[in-house]
Amino acid sequence: MKACDHQGERIGPTGSVNLSRSIISVLILVLLMANLWITWTGGSQEAAAASPQVPAAGSTGLRRFYQTSTWHDGGEALSACASGYHMASLWEISDVSNLRYDVDLGIKRADSGIGLPSYSFGWVRTGFNGDTTSTPGQANCDAWTSDELVDYGTVAGLPRNWVTGLGDLHTWDVMVVACEQERTVWCIED
Repeated sequence: MKACDHQGERIGPTGSVNLSRSIISVLILVLLMANLWITWTGGSQEAAAASPQVPAAGSTGLRRFYQTSTWHDGGEALSACASGYHMASLWEISDVSNLRYDVDLGIKRADSGIGLPSYSFGWVRTGFNGDTTSTPGQANCDAWTSDELVDYGTVAGLPRNWVTGLGDLHTWDVMVVACEQERTVWCIED
């Protein structure tokens, strides 16, 4: 005959307590949750040491971009950006949610906050061959070497009117401007 402890659990021949199935299930669940927590948080000191460093306080770790506060004709656009920046292709800045606007270098509007200004068009690279036609996305002042009245380059800016035919807000409006006109320039961190 097996003896019972003071809570009614059976004590086996070695003096150990036989656990009920519900207690075993709870213990297994606790162990699984602990394992998931360790996996999710990185686990050990070695894993923490091998993980990438978190950006310093105040730093977002995002690539910075801005729109110059100075104006340049199409032939000057490539040299308009501050040191550590270059003239941006629209494809480099198309998704502004993955970038940080540099408010110290860029132009601002009354309601810009720490974001970029709306309806402010600046020269932007197209990724196309040297072109002087009046086609947005192709026109690039002959690869930003022309300041001629008869040549065209592409400019881009955020829309000022958020109402569209489909109800969708698109990010960039583009148009062409004569290369002899002065415009701001979109710049992105190297």
